Amino acid sequence: MAKEYVDFKETVELFVNTVVTEINSGKEIPKVNFIFPESAFKLFNYVKENPFEKEGSWTPDIEDKDIERLRLENQQDTNSQTIYVNDPVRFFELLTELINSWLDFKEKYYEKNSGRAVLIHQFKRLLLRMGVQDFYRPEEFLQKQIDFFKCDIWDDYIIRDWFFKSAKNVGTYENAVILAAKKDAQSWCETSEKMTFVLTDGNLENSTQTLPSIYYGIREENGEKICYIYAIQNERDKVESKKIQRRLYKLNKGLDKTDVHPSQVLVLETFASMLKEIGITKIKVPARQVLSYSYHELLSEEAKKTMTKWTPEYLREIEEYPNFRRKKLLEEYEWDKVWSSHVIDKADFIEKAKTEGLFKIFYRVSQQFGSISVLNDPFIEDEYMNVRINREKVLSKSRNV
Repeated sequence: MAKEYVDFKETVELFVNTVVTEINSGKEIPKVNFIFPESAFKLFNYVKENPFEKEGSWTPDIEDKDIERLRLENQQDTNSQTIYVNDPVRFFELLTELINSWLDFKEKYYEKNSGRAVLIHQFKRLLLRMGVQDFYRPEEFLQKQIDFFKCDIWDDYIIRDWFFKSAKNVGTYENAVILAAKKDAQSWCETSEKMTFVLTDGNLENSTQTLPSIYYGIREENGEKICYIYAIQNERDKVESKKIQRRLYKLNKGLDKTDVHPSQVLVLETFASMLKEIGITKIKVPARQVLSYSYHELLSEEAKKTMTKWTPEYLREIEEYPNFRRKKLLEEYEWDKVWSSHVIDKADFIEKAKTEGLFKIFYRVSQQFGSISVLNDPFIEDEYMNVRINREKVLSKSRNV
């Protein structure tokens, strides 16, 4: 199936007629308001008078009522975050390019979709990645996301076969091999790509440990490639090995106390070395993704509603169902329990992990090993922690990355 790219006027029509309503519903992401300059309404009227036309395609034409609705909503809502569009034509040009770049990006990971579906159903989740200044410079935010999508660095790390057959060997630690693979992430995640890692001594059944993944994006700024790191977090389906874990804890030797897990230290050290190898020496770590806290509050409330159906009476009733139906419902119940444990009343915990917790990993590696240097205070001097990658630093005698 050929990719179904979106056209500029198609993007404008869908945005005015459908996308803004989706975003402002507050159902899937926190409500976000858009403020457009008067020139945007001239653009909307132009597209209304000259609608998108393409054989075999259809979009809802813009009507006067759509423009009036946007005009009424085009005022600052103190109860929601507000995006200030500066250049409407450029905004919609970039939004069109973003959706089409997204299609190309997903095709690398064997996923096909239509640009229309991505714009209506998935674009709103991308707003969860916006930092403080992005709400005032949305065109720059869109350009950054486009650059991340178009970056083809490490495309040869994309899994084409079974993980242990096609993952790349990126080093060793304590006689165990560090394997890495590049994967795509869901649209509601911090970034669209992540580097995943496992540590194994070759005995895949008993001595393999899933390490945290690094959620990142790479783009060129002022002639220099910069790596943005938005999260270092465990995979939900991680595999654990006590044998490997004992080796990991050797990284804590000599420390009185630490709240940074050694697996986080190992993956950041390894990833920094991978970046240095391809000539990247600058990392930016965002201090805040603005909508994240409210988003996790929404997830918490939805999970609470979901769990209300699993009453003791209903669970006893399920036990009397035929085998197939009983098994399916109990699997659903177990999944809902696991998901609820991750999100119910966890907004504060997640916010702290994505900010202070993430920064602590960089401080720990910087202070203990010196392979990176933290150059500023992200909460005071900038909305990013700026990090420089220094020389190689050996973690153990057998490490070679």
